[in-house]
Amino acid sequence: MSRSSAQDNGAAEARSLAMILPVVGRLRMAVGAENKELAKRGVVDYPTHSARKSQGLLELNRLRLALASARTHPAARAALADLSAELDINRRLLQVQLRAAQTVSEILARAIRDGQSDGTYSSHVWRENDR
Repeated sequence: MSRSSAQDNGAAEARSLAMILPVVGRLRMAVGAENKELAKRGVVDYPTHSARKSQGLLELNRLRLALASARTHPAARAALADLSAELDINRRLLQVQLRAAQTVSEILARAIRDGQSDGTYSSHVWRENDR
């Protein structure tokens, strides 16, 4: 490879990094902000967080050629590893929230079902009479 070609590759990699790193950083910050809000176990503004993450994904998708050319650079690898770690935390926190919501909905569905039943077709009534 000639010196000029190596310089061109280095300049292309620098341009790619200049485009990628801010996008990855913004996305990491958006996911981190959602993680902090989820960890507080209070009201979470899911639509806002979802919009920010979707925007970040769109930007990353548009930069996939730049990502391909710069993915071996240590700065890009570190930024992507940090993003991946934040996303893993986000996945776990959202999974906890989803499980909690499913549990609450099951309890409510059971209460509604039991409240609407007069017990006529319930095996529970027969078990009580067998005692």
